[in-house]
Amino acid sequence: VNVARTTPQNRMEHCVLQVQQYEPLHFARQNIALNPRNMWAILRNVVDACVKLEEGKYVLLKDPNKQMIHLYSVPAEADEDEEEEEGEEAAEGEA
Repeated sequence: VNVARTTPQNRMEHCVLQVQQYEPLHFARQNIALNPRNMWAILRNVVDACVKLEEGKYVLLKDPNKQMIHLYSVPAEADEDEEEEEGEEAAEGEA
């Protein structure tokens, strides 16, 4: 999808310039280099790695320059900060 601002000064309004569709199998093979024969094995390895981790929140990111994924732990303090922000927003909405 190609999107552009309706006017350069307005950063909130956009219009769609182009939409492109792909067949799922073609997209998997050509655009993201996914082999359908081994995609379930890859998913199984990711799930197995996640099951072995301690309970908590994690972020799974693919390295943009390598065929490698990284699994990062999200600190517990990040959850507390988000809950505080959500509580403050709810309180402001009620006022």
